[in-house]
Amino acid sequence: MIHAVIGEVVHVGAQEVVLRTAGGIEYELIVSSQTASKLSQLHADARRQVRLLSWLQHREDSMTLYGFTDDEERMLFLELIKVNGIGPRQAMKILSGVQVRAFIRALDTNDMTFLSTIPGVGPKTSQKIVLALRDTVVLDIPKRSASDNSTGGLDKRYEDLVVALADMGYDKRQVVSTLTKLLEENHELIAGKSLHESEEFLFRNAIVRLG
Repeated sequence: MIHAVIGEVVHVGAQEVVLRTAGGIEYELIVSSQTASKLSQLHADARRQVRLLSWLQHREDSMTLYGFTDDEERMLFLELIKVNGIGPRQAMKILSGVQVRAFIRALDTNDMTFLSTIPGVGPKTSQKIVLALRDTVVLDIPKRSASDNSTGGLDKRYEDLVVALADMGYDKRQVVSTLTKLLEENHELIAGKSLHESEEFLFRNAIVRLG
């Protein structure tokens, strides 16, 4: 598997980019229009060393390389192509029309209306996507500012706690949701505790709520 391609940007199209590696090999990668837009805006120095994560589609008659700016974009792409009826090209079209986090928020809230407006989706496909991915696609805990934390947002400090609970067999989505609610409900109490004390408090109460 080609995990990533690192090289100089020599061409950016509407949905493809060509990278020239240090060894002199040029790779054409299919990318989302959002990725293409980001690459086209790079200044000369930044274009000389670009890293795109990749996924290779190998067929009997062809090989197609797809490129992604980060793990989140590739993760969603790989999940989308597992949905019946969605191929790599359509998955990339979906990524071209929506931000990854906005897409997953729509999954979390079962927002069929929003999903149906994404190019390449539509009402029927949005239903299939929700049924297939709602309980499987979960982003890593986002970094939040101090002001976000005051409203009960879950920040990076509790990532180990999420991992620990998930390793015990609890659904990661439910773990994140439960911890977020506990932080919101007990903000003043937790604010006066050390990180270790906060983790112990959250762990005990999360176990009770998660059953």
